[in-house]
Amino acid sequence: MIGNTITINNGAAKVLTLIKEGDYSSEYLLKDTASEFRLNIRHSKTKAGQDRHNVELVENVYPTEAIPAGRTRKFYFVIENDVDDLTPSVANADAIADLAIATANAFLNQLMGWQS
Repeated sequence: MIGNTITINNGAAKVLTLIKEGDYSSEYLLKDTASEFRLNIRHSKTKAGQDRHNVELVENVYPTEAIPAGRTRKFYFVIENDVDDLTPSVANADAIADLAIATANAFLNQLMGWQS
């Protein structure tokens, strides 16, 4: 287990609390007045026998007058690696995270703008 809480910061610190764990997965939740955040961490094996690690963050914005249907926002990433190949896999994930941070979100905004 990573911990009983995980803090994310999307402009304001959000502390998500562990609500479920088992079968190589954990689920964290924060409900506030405008939305709820769920963070799922899952581990599994691929058909090829590789380790698969998945982190998924979902924000469900509650319906309002301005957004009658509400809104769902999702971000996730997956790392797949051979059991004996941890360091390069972690380094590659770190490189993409660094790219997103180093460009002051320009890289992420380009992705959201359908640039490839």
